[in-house]
Amino acid sequence: MPAHRVLCVEDNADTRDMLKTMLGFSDLEAVAAPDADAALRLMDGEQFSLYVLDGGLRGAKGLSLCERIRDADARTPIVIFSGHASAPDIEAGLLAGANVYLVKPDSSELVPTIRRLLEAAE
Repeated sequence: MPAHRVLCVEDNADTRDMLKTMLGFSDLEAVAAPDADAALRLMDGEQFSLYVLDGGLRGAKGLSLCERIRDADARTPIVIFSGHASAPDIEAGLLAGANVYLVKPDSSELVPTIRRLLEAAE
């Protein structure tokens, strides 16, 4: 069983599947949620080692979710993986509490970044 559980919150089903597959091949357990409400329900009963959030969840809910996680948990790493790539989008994500902001569709740095953040958190 993988040592680290990662909650991936992504409203696009294909991207959710890609995240689960990528993380699974990297020996990380990925749990996926399609929206902020589902993520909050999962977080209520489970613990995660890291969060990957789509910053562009409908209605700016990705950033709101990031803020809620950070308010409740100052330590668990948060990665925003978003198609919103402007400097103000990135700044808003970091101000919301994300440790790192990565821009879709380039996923080449996602797993190495997750590994680095998990190692630093231990």
